[in-house]
Amino acid sequence: MKKNFYLDVVLFVACLTCIVTGVVMDFHLFSGGREVKHLLKEVHTWAGYIMGAGFLLHIAWHIRWIKYAGRQVLGKNE
Repeated sequence: MKKNFYLDVVLFVACLTCIVTGVVMDFHLFSGGREVKHLLKEVHTWAGYIMGAGFLLHIAWHIRWIKYAGRQVLGKNE
């Protein structure tokens, strides 16, 4: 159960980072020129990569539950 908690924390931080950097870049809420824009873009990109990897890991860890829930929803109980 601890691994789920740590994964959730990593996903939450990566998601929040991606949202904040995306909003800051979209609305130009930064000063500092190209260097800051480049840094924000890099952080935003890597946060997205971490979210993607975390999502895949989350799905892999919960595949049995996903299959079970899918059978329940589709009415295909074994």
